[in-house]
Amino acid sequence: AKRDEFPYMYFIINHSSRGILTIQKEIDRDELCRLRRCRCDTWCDLELEILINSEQFNIELITIRILDRNDHKPTFTHNQLNLTIVEHAQIGAMIKLDAAIDQDQGNNSIIGYSIASSISLPFSLRYDLLRGDLSLVVEQILDREITSSYQFDIIARDGGNQTGTLHVSITITDINDCAPKFDQPIYILNNISETLPIGSIVSRVHAKDDDDGINGEINYHLINQDHCLEIDQVTGDIRVKCQLDYETKSTHRLEIEARDRGEGYKTDFCIVLVHIFDENDNSPMIDIYPPSKLDNTSNSIEIDLSESIPLHSLVLSLTIVDRDSGDNGRVTWKLLQSPSTIPFDLIRLSENTGEIRTKELLDRERIEMYNLTLEATDHGRSMSKSTFLNINIRILDENDNAPQFRQTNMTATINEHVKSTNSKGYDIYHLHAIDYDHGINGEIRYSIQNNDENLFQIDPKTGIIRAILEFDRKKQETYVIQVEARDQGKPSLSTQGTIIFTVISRNEYSPVCNVEQNITWTVRENSETGTVIGTISCRDDDKDELNGQISVYPHWLSQEKNDKQYQSDIPFAISTQKSNTSQSTTYIIISTNGTIDREKLSSYPLFLTVSDNGNPRQSINISITIEILDENDHCPQLHIESSFIIINRDLTPKDFLIHLIATDNDQDSNGNVTFELSPVTSPEYIHLLPNGTLIVQTDSDLILDNSLTVLHVQIRDQGEPTPCLIVETLRLFIGSNATDWITVVKNNNYDDTSLRLATEEFQQDKRMAHAYSVSPSLPLSSPLFQYPSSIASLATRKQMFGVFIGLSVLMFIVILTMVLCFIDCTQKKSKKNRAMSMLRSNGFSSHDSTSSTNGKYSLTPLPCEINNIYENGSTAHRYKGFKGMTNIKPVVILSSSTYSRSSSSIDSTTRANTEHNRARINTYTYTALSTSDDFMPIDFDDRLGSTYDENGIELRMTTV
Repeated sequence: AKRDEFPYMYFIINHSSRGILTIQKEIDRDELCRLRRCRCDTWCDLELEILINSEQFNIELITIRILDRNDHKPTFTHNQLNLTIVEHAQIGAMIKLDAAIDQDQGNNSIIGYSIASSISLPFSLRYDLLRGDLSLVVEQILDREITSSYQFDIIARDGGNQTGTLHVSITITDINDCAPKFDQPIYILNNISETLPIGSIVSRVHAKDDDDGINGEINYHLINQDHCLEIDQVTGDIRVKCQLDYETKSTHRLEIEARDRGEGYKTDFCIVLVHIFDENDNSPMIDIYPPSKLDNTSNSIEIDLSESIPLHSLVLSLTIVDRDSGDNGRVTWKLLQSPSTIPFDLIRLSENTGEIRTKELLDRERIEMYNLTLEATDHGRSMSKSTFLNINIRILDENDNAPQFRQTNMTATINEHVKSTNSKGYDIYHLHAIDYDHGINGEIRYSIQNNDENLFQIDPKTGIIRAILEFDRKKQETYVIQVEARDQGKPSLSTQGTIIFTVISRNEYSPVCNVEQNITWTVRENSETGTVIGTISCRDDDKDELNGQISVYPHWLSQEKNDKQYQSDIPFAISTQKSNTSQSTTYIIISTNGTIDREKLSSYPLFLTVSDNGNPRQSINISITIEILDENDHCPQLHIESSFIIINRDLTPKDFLIHLIATDNDQDSNGNVTFELSPVTSPEYIHLLPNGTLIVQTDSDLILDNSLTVLHVQIRDQGEPTPCLIVETLRLFIGSNATDWITVVKNNNYDDTSLRLATEEFQQDKRMAHAYSVSPSLPLSSPLFQYPSSIASLATRKQMFGVFIGLSVLMFIVILTMVLCFIDCTQKKSKKNRAMSMLRSNGFSSHDSTSSTNGKYSLTPLPCEINNIYENGSTAHRYKGFKGMTNIKPVVILSSSTYSRSSSSIDSTTRANTEHNRARINTYTYTALSTSDDFMPIDFDDRLGSTYDENGIELRMTTV
């Protein structure tokens, strides 16, 4: 009736005449039930209206019942189920689960569930078939500390024995049902060193809590507080928080609580006993009595003792203790000074007490200070400790010494007829006494005891005696006075003496010298010891021996702060000598007595007093200045930071200036410095002015990019008679903006080595010239001086490979050239006789060509010049045709096949001769390795100083 509507779309009538009802589309009963197209709780019926066209048009109702087929298996919503159950859950507690789904009906639907596990489970399943409820039931007590999780499968079955599986993982959550437990109730820690640094870990306590998570986290606490020990709440580490001291507390008792962090926390307790081990950490301590002034910084005391103290007097009482125990606290003590050198005894009263007493009488005048050192040392097991006490005993002075004259009976002379212009008289004698006491006990006062006539006066403090009146030898020839020296001590002590004055003739004449009062002498530095600088002749015409006796008193003037050092370093000696012809004449000789260095001090001022021995004396003063003349004893010194100089020609002006600075400590011409470049190594684009200005013409076409030039700079002074010359080597690298300057600087690794140049001008050791140069065996064209091969480095492997290919090609070309040369020589061998005959026809001896067989070279003029020679003159004077040239350097051309064998000797010989001769008079001398008499001109003289053509000759040579 309705083909496209439900449920007609599932069917079709075939063979309408026969009425065969056919299914044309699959019918899914479970889908029809889900869409509620039929009632699945009883039967699933589909009703169709069928039109039957026979004799009459009839509508028939057909009911088709869809029977269920077991075409679905049970399925769970998720394959994995994770559950959490708290431990100690009540037995019988149910956890509802999502049941499996099976779209089949009746017996084909789910009929039951089961648990699959390899172990026994504390769970069971409960399934309500009518309601379809599925629950997990707790059957036993759960203990997380025993089993913390379970894994099993729940299997659902239908009536057709098809199954579905659910994987279940159950985690038992913890409750705080376990208390912490220490590993041991009492911890005993022995031999804990008292020297442990603060922060050190002494030990660690540990407690265990079987709970999980925060219930099992433990914190540690000290119940009884200890000021030197603390505990880490998390780790349980017991740490030192102050310095342990066995002597203060030898055992520490700690009560520690372990507390978990769970709700309703649980605790446990333990005791830690820390036994401190005594270390030798205390030095002995020295207590003194009576208390004196103690300096803690130097650990010393000051004691004052009178020198009159009696024997066995107490100086100091000592008590020595050490806070350590056992051997660490057992102390021995002693004085470090030898008992025989000090007047004191160290007396031991007990193990820890003692005293110092005098054992001899003290004398301040002999020794006024005693420095004693008391050492106290313990017997520590590992390392002993010592304490030192410096005892400084100062002896106080007593007035126990009377003044003493050098002589009790003294004699002196007085000149007669001396008139004084001063009312206090004139000095005739200086009385001097010595008192070894100190301070006021040593202060002396002088007096004259028998001065009735008032002829003399004495200064009480200085002891200077003055004559008041004029003396006449005819009236009285001698005078005797009694003098006394008395100290100021209490009680005072004194001594007496006698002075006998003899009146002699008048001191009429003063010394007279043959020089002016201000004179200047000169002496050359480095003069030998004993060299006489000058002599002064002085005379005194007095006939009396004392009046005519001359004495010299020199005084060297100094502006130095350290005058004593200056006086000791004076390199001169002053001596006197009597004249052999005149008794009244005395010679004063000043000579050298040490090393004289003008650079150290250029002049020495001397104040000389020449006096006679009259009473009173007469004298004259002479001021002498000794000037030191300079000697050329210093060589110039070049001041330069680096001998390696780099120039970027793209950034510098065309005339690049480099100022060289050299100094010479000598004076005047000895210190004047001039500069000059060695002509051997100096290129044409570099010039050096005498004042040290080095000019580099950076725009010169002769400069190769990235080239290294070695310059030998000659620096000389103008000293006489022999100047000093030094040679310094400079390395000049010239590049451009394209230069890899970093690589240039990195490869600047040439070491400067000292080279001594022996020349005829400098024979003395101090005239040896020093130069810094590379090895002379390497020519300037050596690869050492080529930047691309020695300074620049290959940056990549590709460049290295390119160099290798280039070298290979070069070697192939060299080998090919050698083969071709060998073939060429073989072909020319047949022409040798003809060539030799041609040479003989030009007048040359045959032995020249044969000399090459001995490994030497014969020198032959070029054929074109040979013809010119014979055209211009006879054989006897054929060398007159050579032209004198000054600007063209001689050239020696050597065969390339023999260069490596002989280049070293030729180069070194030629270079040495050239440098030597150019350094003198710019004359060249060459010596051929092998030649014949025919090559030497009969009128040519190669000796130095020859008058023959100072410009030299040009000799062009080649090898055969």
